Amino acid sequence: MQEKKGARLDLTMVGDWGTANFHTILGWLAAHLRWRSQPPSRFMIRTASAYREGIELVGTGNADLAITTPAHVGVRWALEGRHFYGGRAFPNLRTLGCLPQDDRLTLAVRADTGLASFADIRERRPALRIATPYRDHDNLCSYVIDLILKAHDIDPADIVRWGGTFVTHESPRVCLRRALDGEVDAVFNEAIMVLQWSEWVRQTAVRFIPIEPAAMKRLVDEYGLRPAAIEKGRLDNPEEIACLDWSHWVTVDRDDMPDDLAYRITAVMVEERAEFEARFRHIPVAHSPLTYPIVPARMPLGIDIPLHPGAERYYREHGHL
Repeated sequence: MQEKKGARLDLTMVGDWGTANFHTILGWLAAHLRWRSQPPSRFMIRTASAYREGIELVGTGNADLAITTPAHVGVRWALEGRHFYGGRAFPNLRTLGCLPQDDRLTLAVRADTGLASFADIRERRPALRIATPYRDHDNLCSYVIDLILKAHDIDPADIVRWGGTFVTHESPRVCLRRALDGEVDAVFNEAIMVLQWSEWVRQTAVRFIPIEPAAMKRLVDEYGLRPAAIEKGRLDNPEEIACLDWSHWVTVDRDDMPDDLAYRITAVMVEERAEFEARFRHIPVAHSPLTYPIVPARMPLGIDIPLHPGAERYYREHGHL
């Protein structure tokens, strides 16, 4: 018997720069939505920065769905029009749920710099070459990196004034390759599960720089950032390192998405999750971008924008909420 198909779709979705995980997610969703929808359904996947660009395209009605990370601060600021999204709120943003990724945002420096703390950086004013994400209008990660520096009374411009430089790229893997090749002294980035982090800390003596308690309090109280830690030994670190949470891949849509469409997309995310997991299960989970297994009951939780009613109906009807 042929499966009953839903209404024809014409969806525009926004992912990453084209070769990373957000595009993989959207390709998987598009394939299964195509098979569950009347022809000739059409799906367009746009490249983007993975942060501001996708959020604004969805919020302004120029795209239907985007993927971003992490599950908290950026999407909440967009909803409220604060900080990174200051001046323009998108209260119409909703989510269909998230896919699990256990990630952190942290600073690490070569041990031969002699630096072990943000206090050392403040006092010694070293000429550091730091690999970071692009430092531009679209990049939430570099915006938060600047907040961390400022919370430690370091103006990002100080790095350059002291003779240092920011060496930037959109891909964390490229940033880490520059560390592996000796082109930089430090990496301030996320994606700590990728193999290049482990390769760097095993090739080179590295120190992770913990966020100071007073700075962490400011980051949490003033901005709502989530504290986290790199567990002892996760990256050959001899002790736990205070840092920021940068976890989970979040779907972002609008409140005017039809309920039946939100329900259909959520059904794909839950019911076809084994196929998506299979793309990562050959990688040990500690190094996998996806923190498998995907647990449906966790997908709608911990996200700082409201759940779309159509998605909520799916989770409730199937006992996941």
